Amino acid sequence: MSTKPLVIENDVISDLALDVTQAVLARSEEAQVIMEDPSGPINLARALADFFPVAGALESGAAHLDQEQLQEFCDYGLNLLDRLAFLVRKVEIMDRRDTVARMFASMGGWVARRGATIDNLEGTADGFGMIVNATSAADDLRSLCGLMEEVIEAASTRLQLDEDRGDAWRPWRVINLNAGIAATRSLDPELMERTFEKMSRRLPYDMPGFLADGMRQAAFQNVPDAVKDVMRRHMERWPANALH
Repeated sequence: MSTKPLVIENDVISDLALDVTQAVLARSEEAQVIMEDPSGPINLARALADFFPVAGALESGAAHLDQEQLQEFCDYGLNLLDRLAFLVRKVEIMDRRDTVARMFASMGGWVARRGATIDNLEGTADGFGMIVNATSAADDLRSLCGLMEEVIEAASTRLQLDEDRGDAWRPWRVINLNAGIAATRSLDPELMERTFEKMSRRLPYDMPGFLADGMRQAAFQNVPDAVKDVMRRHMERWPANALH
């Protein structure tokens, strides 16, 4: 997977989407069967080709939408990417999975920076998860943590209420845990402190397990004492039996 920093710019996201779209179009016959549509993915490709020029005009200030229109436009864009990613999975275009992850994570950041609310978080959360897992440089992990925080702040009230705790893979949990993982692996005590404080409010039921797992991993790695100290302080606040 590419470890280049994410670029939250329309032209870059459009290029990622174009690359994925071309790969899907190359498998049009299979996509037609999956979609049960004789036109296959061509209408989706056209919709994406129409979406990104408008997004570019919004980004540059050449176009303007009121808040309701902007929200609808951003929801529509994320829905288009969902449909594209669905075809990538179903047609099993495995060599584009990383591109899909970068496309979604970048788009989530783009939407957040437009001031829209994100209710469709699954693709973005999963994308960040894949990127965090493939990233080792501390600066890149810090940057990813900051981007995830922007997306988390833009999440809808429905997601932030986190009422469906029975789903371990719910996007709200996935993106917050990955923010915590990125902060921990950055070995930046101040970033860890800030991120853990936010996680304590957002995912209180996950904190004991998250911290215990982090300490287990730290025991087998050359982790600075300052990092272990942050984890110990938070473990004291969230002992393993705290929420039982």
